[in-house]
Amino acid sequence: MKSSAVKGLGVLIVAAAPVLHFLVPGAFWNRTSAALAAGLMMIFFSKEAIHDERVQALKLTAVNAAFSVSFTLTLIVNWFLNRDFDITRDFDGATGTWRSISAFDLIIVTMTIALALFHYWRLRDGGSADHSHRVAAEVR
Repeated sequence: MKSSAVKGLGVLIVAAAPVLHFLVPGAFWNRTSAALAAGLMMIFFSKEAIHDERVQALKLTAVNAAFSVSFTLTLIVNWFLNRDFDITRDFDGATGTWRSISAFDLIIVTMTIALALFHYWRLRDGGSADHSHRVAAEVR
């Protein structure tokens, strides 16, 4: 399968999953989040039209930064979830359950941040490259 087809399938999954979640009665978030996570990973990890060392470095840097941020956010959200959003209340296990966002939710946050960072940095690099080419052409 070509990388553009994989990326297109990922976009279709990401667009369709939330719609189906609300249209299907009794839909479970676990299934929807699994589909969203899979679609976002297909988009992020498929090859770009120009897939060189710079693109690979940007993707690696983006996923490293995104995982750090999303893991920290997950810890904070879980901390609040288990205190019913009351920071003065300690989690005593009275309910006997530990509430946490799922691993799929962590992947969704990570891939969303990674895609945003990658495209922002690539756009910023491309803009500076275009500018340097224009300046070089004007100098000649």
